[in-house]
Order: sequence, then structure tokens, then C-alpha cells
Amino acid sequence: MYRLKIMLARLAQFIAHYSGVSTRRAGAGSGGRILMYHGVGVADCRADVFESQIRFLTEHFQIVSLSDMVTGVQKQPEELDGKIALTFDDGLRNNFTVAYPVLKKYRAPATFFICPGLIDRGAWLWNVEARCRMKSLAAGELSRLADGLGRFGASPNQVVDWMKTLPFESRRHVEEVIRRETRTFTPGERLRSENDLMSWDEVRQLDPALISIGAHTTNHPILKHCTPEELTAEVSECGQRIEDHIHRPVEHFCYPNGDFNETVVRYTEKNYRAAVTTQPGYVRGGASVHQLPRIGSTHNLTYLSWRLHRPFS
Repeated sequence: MYRLKIMLARLAQFIAHYSGVSTRRAGAGSGGRILMYHGVGVADCRADVFESQIRFLTEHFQIVSLSDMVTGVQKQPEELDGKIALTFDDGLRNNFTVAYPVLKKYRAPATFFICPGLIDRGAWLWNVEARCRMKSLAAGELSRLADGLGRFGASPNQVVDWMKTLPFESRRHVEEVIRRETRTFTPGERLRSENDLMSWDEVRQLDPALISIGAHTTNHPILKHCTPEELTAEVSECGQRIEDHIHRPVEHFCYPNGDFNETVVRYTEKNYRAAVTTQPGYVRGGASVHQLPRIGSTHNLTYLSWRLHRPFS
């Protein structure tokens, strides 16, 4: 039954896209939209699919900078209709090598959210590294590791989900345990192409007239578990650290994992013009510019055009 529902949903999306229904409904809807991408040129977002999406968006909508979208919310909400802002989380190198050439080709502005602490260390996102390390283990070794962490029978994804609930320092301790148990782990070319981050030199090569750089915390923690001192380092100081490297303003912030609370929002309000979430929805006048909704990217064009008028699907 579940597989049948999936098949019918995909058929409906296909028909709605190629008949023009999705495009017309999205164009008639009120408010702007902010799209959220992560890796490009990977299984969930192939390079050819990404280019087809950007081509479609430029043909049927107006792609604007995130800064222009925020201005619309604050001053010109009646002009938000039909506007799209593109955002890319994590600062992955494939955003530079795969996405950026496409954005230049179509002159599509975008915001890349980066983590300066990870770039400084040449590190991966902690959750990605932990997951990949655990997946490299044989079944028996993984079971022993999970059991030792008190997560009996847990999969790598389940362990990472549990780690997201831990205080900052406790989570770092678990990371070190996983590293000790996977000392021989060496990522291959595929994993590196999916998970390596941009270098500072690559960030500086991004055309500032096309690509704005935003803050994604210093080290990508779950912010609602951070202490005030950790929030200062991860939120307040993050933008300045980026500016010191690229010598241009950092005005926008992105909450890692979409997690935040009232305290976290107060820190972003003091340090950034606006912030984006992972909550789906349209961008309309009166919205909180420090809790802006976004629409997640999709693995194909038909689903993307569907989501533009059904962001909660």
C-alpha cells in the first residue's frame, strides 16, 4: 500500500509539472520562496538534475539574492510573489566545483552558509564523519561500539540521531570514542567528493556579485544544547571569523539541523540581519526575518515544481 501511494504521488507530480499546472499554481501563489540545497553532484542531487532545476527556475521565476528577499519582507511584501532565493548549507566543496559553475552560467544569485572552524581544520561535519566512520565497521564491530555507547542494536543513523540530543562537550566525547574505534578509516574519492568542505581560497574565489557568504556556526553544533559561552563562540563570533578571511560582510545566518530556541534566536538577532530555518513555507510580509522558512531541494525537477506550490509535501 505504501509503495502504491508513492507511485501515485510521483505520477501526480509528473503530470502536474509537464502539464504546466505546478508552474501556474506556483506563479499564482502569494509570497516568495527560499530553496535549501546541501550537496550537489551527489546521489540526492545529481549535477544534470540541478542544472535542469536552475534552468526551470530562471525561466519561470525571478531568482533574487537572500538580501533582496529579506528587504521584501521588511519593506516591500507585495513584491515577493514569484521570487526565489537559493541557499546552500555546510560549505561543501561540490558547491564550488559543481553548483557554482551552473549558478554562473544562469547568473543565479545564491547564499552559501559556511562553518569557519571546520574550514580551518579541514574537517567534515561531525555528524557526517561519525556516520561514515561507523558505516565502515563490520557488523560485529558496529554492534560492540553501539553497545559500548549504551545504544544497543543501534544503526549508524540512530547513533547520530542520539548524539544530536547530547550537550556539546558530551557529543564531542562520543565523537572521539568513534574515532578511536575506527582508526583505520580512510575516506575514498566518492566520500570526499560528497563531504569535503571548501577551502578559504575557494570561498574567496566565489564572485561576490553573485554569491553571498552566510554564517552556519563555527563548528556546526546543535545550538539549543549550547551554553551561553558556546553560543558566543558558535553564533556571535562566527560571522566575524568569516569576515576576517573573505573581507566582506556576513549578514545572514543558518541554524544547523534547523534546531533553535528563543535564546538562540536572540543571539542571531544581535549579530545578523536575518536567519533561515529548515521549516517549510512561503516567505511573506510580516514574517520574522530571523526565522525564515525554506523549501528543501529534491532529487528531480517534477518534485521541485510540486513543492513550490505545496511546500509542506
